[in-house]
Amino acid sequence: MNSKQKIKTAIIGGGPAGIFTAVFASQNPDNDILIIDKQDLLKTLLPTGGGRCNLAFGEFDFRELVKYYPRGEKFLLSIFSKFSTSDTLAFFEEIGIKTYMQEDFRIFPVSNSSSDVRNKLLEKIKKQNIKVIKEEVVDTDIKNEKFIIKTKNFDIFADNLVIATGGRGLGQTLAKKLGHNIISQKPALCALKTEEQEFYDLSGITIKNLCAKVYFENKKVTQQEGDLLFTHFGISGPLSYKISSYCAYQDFCKKNPLNIKINLTNFENFEDVLIESIKTNPQKDILNVLDMYIPRGLAEKILLINKINPKTKSGQLKKEDRMAIVKNITEFSLNITAVKNGEEIVTAGGVDLKEINPKTMESKIIKNLYFCGEVIDVDGLTGGFNLQNCWSTGYVCAASLK
Repeated sequence: MNSKQKIKTAIIGGGPAGIFTAVFASQNPDNDILIIDKQDLLKTLLPTGGGRCNLAFGEFDFRELVKYYPRGEKFLLSIFSKFSTSDTLAFFEEIGIKTYMQEDFRIFPVSNSSSDVRNKLLEKIKKQNIKVIKEEVVDTDIKNEKFIIKTKNFDIFADNLVIATGGRGLGQTLAKKLGHNIISQKPALCALKTEEQEFYDLSGITIKNLCAKVYFENKKVTQQEGDLLFTHFGISGPLSYKISSYCAYQDFCKKNPLNIKINLTNFENFEDVLIESIKTNPQKDILNVLDMYIPRGLAEKILLINKINPKTKSGQLKKEDRMAIVKNITEFSLNITAVKNGEEIVTAGGVDLKEINPKTMESKIIKNLYFCGEVIDVDGLTGGFNLQNCWSTGYVCAASLK
């Protein structure tokens, strides 16, 4: 390649959104395309879904699908109407990726391999003769209605520029330089640190299908459901991820934490349930009664916090102790002091959606400049939603390129 290169469409970013844009844009034979990325193409796809590639979610009504996005719900309506879950599955079927749906509606390749998905997409890229250079972009500019993309070794001149760099900062920096507003970026889908260190040694214990009410500065801010995983620093798992996403812009800290309250049993009338269990098992240790409803380690912690001997016979339990146990189990409280840095799955924030046309993904500020994927201020929950954002915005962007 010459140190100066002219191209019709340059795509900065070789992740899912950039690759989808390239695949569909190249269906126009006059649209020569160059992908620029400093790392291997689709490297970021490999860890998705725990290495299995959770490539979609089984919600086929786009009006319902958008509800899984803490930011970007309205913006995505037009986009998902043009490229939906069904379109995603049809595309992957066409390139040789058969899929299946789990009971939780998450969709995976039959091979359970992100590598297989990546390889099939790379094969598609090669067949469509899309150019690729492995370079780090250091700057962008506009001159005589042409985009100039500067790397350490090349100056690339393009009629169209697509920024599809993901949520980690480069694309936002380039967009800002080109005059766009950037919504401040915050970690989302995170594990969370808790103030209550007494539960740290419960690391590895999971409780399924819980509902958490979340409060900040004594006001309820959200209510979320999911599985809870205790860790050596706090909590993780789907429930933690949802809380972190919906509270990404709450300014919580050690001095001003988020407070979450959870009914650990899902019984609305757990006091009645416990009284009945005690009547049935009066000679059983109270610990052995409680571990019918919550994990044994957690039950023991709750008893010790309330200064109740775990070996107390349930029939001898004082009323005030029983009420304390019920309160601690049905209003189990944790104070969230911070997110676990460096472990976020996605970032909230990005290029301001007010400055992007959702029907084309083109900038409203600069003609022939496009954005797609996680570089924009859209983020979804876990379950294939962030990849769907990449597939769909990539498709819409590609359909708009001339």
